[in-house]
Amino acid sequence: MQPDISSVDQLYLKAEELSQDFSLFPRKEPASIVKGLLTESQIDSAVDGLRGMEVDEYIASTVAPTEDSKREGSKQIIKALDFQIFNEVEEGPLYCAEVLFKHNDQQRVFGFITQNREYNSGVWGPAHHAKAADIADNYAKKSVPIVTMMDTPGADSYEEANAGNQAHSISRLIAELCNVDVPTLGIIIGQGYSGGAIPLAASNLLFSLRTGVFNTIHPKGLANLVRRYNLSWQECAKSVGVSSFELYKQGNIDGIIDFDPGESQNTKNLINAIFYGVLSIEDSAKEFVSEHPEVLDHYRMNIERFYNPSESRSAINANSSLKLRSTPTEYPNIFGVTFRYLRYLGLRRRIKSTTVTQYGRLVDAEIPEGELAERTHRERRAAFFSWLQDPDRVLYEESLNKAWKNFLDKRKGLSEERGRLAQFIFGEPQANFSASLRELCLVCGLHLYNRWKSGAEDNLSALIQYLQNPESKKFFLHGKDIKDVKGLLKALSKANDPWRRKLKQYFSFEGKKLFDFVYVEEKSETALKQMLVPELNLIIEGPSLYLPDLFSEIGLSPSIVKLGEDSNVSSLEVNRKVLENTLWSHIQNNEVLEEKELSQDADVIEIISDVDVRQTFIETCRNLILLDRAYENMISNLVSMAKEANESRRIPHTFVEDLLKKSITESLEMGAFREMSKSEVGESFSKWVQELASYSGSSLFLKSVEEWIRVVHKDKSDTLFVVVTFFFEKILPDYYSSLESGKKFEGRIEPMRIGRRKDFWNRLTIAYRDLLFNEMLNLENRSKKMSSETILQRFVQNFEEMNETLMSSNPCSFPTFRPSIESALKAGVKPHGLITGIGDFVTENGCYKAGLVLSNVAFQAGSIDNSDCARFCNLLVECAARKLPLISFISSGGMQTKEGAAALFTMAVLNDRITRFVRENDLPIIMFGFGHCTGGAQASFVTHPLVQTYYITGSRMPFAGQAVVERNLPYNCLLSNYLSLTKGSMAGLVEHPFSESHDTDLKKIDPDIPLPTESVEQVVDRVMAGTFSAQSPLIVKNVPKEQDLYRPITKTLIHARGCTAVNLVSRSIELGKNVVLIQSDPDMESLAADLVRGDPKHSLICIGGNTSDESYLNALSVLSIAESERVDSLHPGIGFLSEDPNFAYLVRQKGINFIGPPVVSMETMGNKSNAINTTMSIDVPVVPGSHGIVANSETAAEISEQIGYPVLLKAVHGGGGKGIQVVEEPEQLHRLFHQVSTEAKAAFGNGDLYIEKFVTSLRHIEAQLIRDNYGNSKVIGIRDCSVQRNNQKIMEESGSVLLPKELNKAVRNYAEKIGDSVDYVGVGTVEFIHDVPNNAIYFMEMNTRLQVEHPVTEAVTGVNIVENQFEISEGKSIAKMKSSEKGYALEVRVNAEKLVTDALGKTSFQPTPGEVTKCFLPEEKNIRTISMISEGKFVPPFYDSLVIQIISYGRNRKDSIDKMSAYLEKVVINGICTNVPLLRKILKDEIFIQGRYDTSYLDDFLERIDFDEMSAEIEEASGGRGIDFDIETLKITGSKELRVLCPSAGIFYRAPSPSEPEYVNEGDIISTEDVLCQLEAMKMFTPVNLNSFSADGSSIYGESAKYEITRINMANGQQVNEGDLLFVIRRFMDEEE
Repeated sequence: MQPDISSVDQLYLKAEELSQDFSLFPRKEPASIVKGLLTESQIDSAVDGLRGMEVDEYIASTVAPTEDSKREGSKQIIKALDFQIFNEVEEGPLYCAEVLFKHNDQQRVFGFITQNREYNSGVWGPAHHAKAADIADNYAKKSVPIVTMMDTPGADSYEEANAGNQAHSISRLIAELCNVDVPTLGIIIGQGYSGGAIPLAASNLLFSLRTGVFNTIHPKGLANLVRRYNLSWQECAKSVGVSSFELYKQGNIDGIIDFDPGESQNTKNLINAIFYGVLSIEDSAKEFVSEHPEVLDHYRMNIERFYNPSESRSAINANSSLKLRSTPTEYPNIFGVTFRYLRYLGLRRRIKSTTVTQYGRLVDAEIPEGELAERTHRERRAAFFSWLQDPDRVLYEESLNKAWKNFLDKRKGLSEERGRLAQFIFGEPQANFSASLRELCLVCGLHLYNRWKSGAEDNLSALIQYLQNPESKKFFLHGKDIKDVKGLLKALSKANDPWRRKLKQYFSFEGKKLFDFVYVEEKSETALKQMLVPELNLIIEGPSLYLPDLFSEIGLSPSIVKLGEDSNVSSLEVNRKVLENTLWSHIQNNEVLEEKELSQDADVIEIISDVDVRQTFIETCRNLILLDRAYENMISNLVSMAKEANESRRIPHTFVEDLLKKSITESLEMGAFREMSKSEVGESFSKWVQELASYSGSSLFLKSVEEWIRVVHKDKSDTLFVVVTFFFEKILPDYYSSLESGKKFEGRIEPMRIGRRKDFWNRLTIAYRDLLFNEMLNLENRSKKMSSETILQRFVQNFEEMNETLMSSNPCSFPTFRPSIESALKAGVKPHGLITGIGDFVTENGCYKAGLVLSNVAFQAGSIDNSDCARFCNLLVECAARKLPLISFISSGGMQTKEGAAALFTMAVLNDRITRFVRENDLPIIMFGFGHCTGGAQASFVTHPLVQTYYITGSRMPFAGQAVVERNLPYNCLLSNYLSLTKGSMAGLVEHPFSESHDTDLKKIDPDIPLPTESVEQVVDRVMAGTFSAQSPLIVKNVPKEQDLYRPITKTLIHARGCTAVNLVSRSIELGKNVVLIQSDPDMESLAADLVRGDPKHSLICIGGNTSDESYLNALSVLSIAESERVDSLHPGIGFLSEDPNFAYLVRQKGINFIGPPVVSMETMGNKSNAINTTMSIDVPVVPGSHGIVANSETAAEISEQIGYPVLLKAVHGGGGKGIQVVEEPEQLHRLFHQVSTEAKAAFGNGDLYIEKFVTSLRHIEAQLIRDNYGNSKVIGIRDCSVQRNNQKIMEESGSVLLPKELNKAVRNYAEKIGDSVDYVGVGTVEFIHDVPNNAIYFMEMNTRLQVEHPVTEAVTGVNIVENQFEISEGKSIAKMKSSEKGYALEVRVNAEKLVTDALGKTSFQPTPGEVTKCFLPEEKNIRTISMISEGKFVPPFYDSLVIQIISYGRNRKDSIDKMSAYLEKVVINGICTNVPLLRKILKDEIFIQGRYDTSYLDDFLERIDFDEMSAEIEEASGGRGIDFDIETLKITGSKELRVLCPSAGIFYRAPSPSEPEYVNEGDIISTEDVLCQLEAMKMFTPVNLNSFSADGSSIYGESAKYEITRINMANGQQVNEGDLLFVIRRFMDEEE
């Protein structure tokens, strides 16, 4: 029974039929209508030329021009039109503008939406697509014709873009540009690849510039998909035909504009093409309306829908980003509707398909052999020959030079007689020589391996062959063998005899440039030889050149003929002689190899060819090849490694054993290992690995390998390579050592260096997890549980398939596509990506007649081809006619890339058909993505804004899959479960219909993974009932209550460094706790690390990074370590994350006891504004001020006037002296307000400020609070911390007699009151201001953590505060805790710093990191030291400068001061400057002794002392560490240049900030006052100029001299030590002299 279609939109039903013969230029040549286009004959001629080109010439003519970095971008092209431009929008690679065209006495405004290659190569992310869609909609509302310009290698397919709904944003932009009701003209102006190009190509007319290219993906990506067929990407490009000329002949574009970027003489052609192109679209619309009255019916139906929208239509519109026009003014007229309809017809006509019946009559085709392997081999051999003619000289490589010199010395020592005493001192000559030989071969081998990188295996094999056949050397050419290279090339280019024509054919495409006269004249002889010699050597080692038939015109000498006829003579010898004989006198006869005595200035080839070196070096090469195999096998077997590492942080013995067996077996198949046994190879490798491990440069070598091999394996997480490096650095040597010693093999993964990788351990956990996800989901895909067959069987009855005979017409005749189709047909598999039909979809609650679209994953991973597009469109028409909804199950690899550009248009066609289907037929479409749902399918119709899109749990749904994306994509940016939490990513997550254990398996890998709450049947029932809102995904987390975590502690993670780490680790061990200590890269050799290193009860974990941001502030990495080490508690230390309530919450959420207060207490008291409001509410006095966040500087000015100047601006999250500023005058307020807010935002992530009255004379008072879970509070001591610099304490006292008794009592009461009000639990410090002039106390802030200075309170109270902190966290009571304050304690902070004067002449402190050469801290009664330094330890430049806490205890304040003073006189610290001499002087200062001071004391004290004397004392106390600079020692021998050496250790920066220019560059002329760089040490920056270096009070470089920078020796951000060479300079007048 035929459906009644009288009420169906006839225009929709006729679209498929009308599109078949549609053209905007029926029976006319486009160039005859649109001026500026190339003619048919011009295009035909160009196509003929392209067909006759070899592959590389084709690439040079088509692909290469679009990738030229100097090619103009869209903005430059639009500017060159020389018309008025307005309403510009420029956001990186997105450039839009409205342009007023004045042409032929007409004025038209055109809106341009373009990809600008000047930014990020024209690559758009989700935000760019969304912005472009909004702009397109805006242009359409203003009735402005749209011109799009494509120039992109593709849309952003990386992690952030995938996580940000990239596919959805592309789908929406396609829908918007297909839907606009104005003429649209697309122009390919450069690269037009992938989903990045198709939205802008969805236009009424599509033109290209002459050198534009357009294709489904970049041919390099296509080659990744067909690599098994041995096809290079260059062959793929030529096969699909990416040039504008081929695209036109294929019917994929409508015309070619006779213009290319930069051709100002042809700009008129571009203007004409745009202007007349739009006119032709408008003329066609007028004609179409007059010829098709059904357009009027269609328009009337649209108006009816506008007046009376259905409920479902309104609901879909409300939830969609593709909005309906809401007002009559915006509503399109009949021509706007026609533009839209004609656009579809134009796109649809590009879709071509055939049928299985027609296919059967086609001629068989075979897969071409392919040239990928040959091309790769040739490129690597050419690189080897290039190196062979110009090998590295040892003089330029320090490690090589040193090893070679040592070898020569030791070899010379073999011939010298040496007495027994000398042998005892210097070693036995033969042993020394053997050791030097092994070292030389090792260093040389490592150098070459890192030089050749991914080509190392091939080149090392070639080098072995070269060394094993010394006779063959003389047959290969060197540069010196060619006498007159230009003469040879010119003669060759002119020669036309058969032999030399044949010889020139052997050259590569690049090599053939040598026969171009102009090219040869432009190049130097050296450059020409570097190109020519590898080409000729490849020919020499190729097939025999003895081809008698070709020598008739030139003749060969009898000796050559004799050689050629002799089958026993190698082709190498024959080919060399033929070249010598036939290339006139240009090639030197090279019968005998020259022998020369080796010197220090040798090259690598000369060294490894040495008779004493050759055989040992060959063995080294073999071991490097085996290392390379093992490395690759390790990477290919990362899943097995991840399983072990994720669970136990160990690599088992069996894993290493299997890896080595596999690698050795594979190596034995190579020629380099011929005639060697497994045991020989294994034994040699074992010895070599242990040699490598003991080599001082081993770590640096493996780190270098890690850096470049990550580039080779871009699809792997870079964190995994840290583990791989550690495997070869530590685990593999330990494995071999255990075999020899019989000791147990541990295999623990404990990398000692991680590098500057933020959040390493968390990302490593994610990487492990991703490998396991990948394995699980791949196994599931291979099980074929979910397929078109199983879906039909489970859900559908009475299925009638439609258009089942349609299949791709293989429009590009791509070499591998037809065999794939043949194979599918023979196997009974349908040769297309989609199966369509109509059936009854059965659920538990209903049965729905519906259209069905199912992915056929059995063919090409469900890739969508042109026939699928036709099939889908036909089904939509049938569903519209029968008023049926559509249900789809899609798992697709994307569009069928082997169809070339035509496949891209399927995206636009399907997208537009869906828009019209939903809007004009008021019917829903439900999409279920499953399996791999990616690429063009994902970015066109699966994520269409009007579709109800759901994903099956465990679906992979990236915009682009890993097969074509050369970068690691973690599963949190592509797995449906994670993305279900991203707004706009889907309507909902759905249960797997064919696997009950699926979600359980996912949860085994990640217990926190979001899970679905609806089934397929429930979704269908709900949508069919008109409800489009889905249930949210379920996240099951068993979050313990804080109360439940108060339990005994046995194993704790210490999150601290420096003195704090030493103190906490020591205390924890004393308390019997097992400790897990995390340290950054530079802290891995710290004293704290030594306390746990090597003890099996404790663990030392490197968190990686240098700076705090790279290491200790990575909360998720800290959590990952805590979980994997199975700790039951975490001590947050002091600083870093210790006061972060979010971190505390995350720790407790993982079931780990956070040794600190409740989160709510931290949130209340950690935020200074909240804390002030809280204390005010309980009548604790606070400093007059804003008492809350100040919104802006105007409000700040009003408050300041009320409370009176000076005032303090304070950041709500400030600390450590940061985020605080005194404002003296009203005129300063606005500027300083914005400055402090900006700095606070950068430092603490929050720029909110509040204001306080600045107390002119104050003391800093602290109360130590301890409070348990039962409400017991103890305030056990008062501290005075008034000796400060830059708001940072350097002395603290407890047992204070300096605070009046009534205030002392008040402070204690206030502290207890505050603790009770917030129900505080744990250890905390309440800080107060003692307003000295007014004798008043004000609450300042509360630190919800342990304080650095807590030991002074311990000294006077006898209370072990850290022990109490642990006990409270274990749920114990402090009700019975006894504390009686006796005596007096003083703490001084020893900082690594020295006194300097700043630019304003003010005394300040400069950090002095470096190595401690001597450290003497005597043990004495009543003195406690907490030190992070000892002899040989290095103070890193990345953190604060505190290195020692010293606490003295006495009967009273004077006794404590005396003991501290006496102790400091005995302290010796050499190698770094410290403030110990300054502390000694303070302790003897009468004002300090009498206690008559406030927080301004230190500044006043520094003004009272002699700066030079104090500075000299500090330098002297460091052991005379300063380098004595004088002009003579800085001179560079043999030149007029001078060195500029680093004055102190730190981080070298060339610019004030990343966004600002460098201080100096090479060639700059500078004065001695000009800043050259700045050094960062311990969070402080010090500018360096030539005046920084002085002797006897004057600059050693001369105060008025000028210099030229001739060399900058350090890279930006590089760590430097004192005395390192920073710059080389030359006196400027030297040039004039």
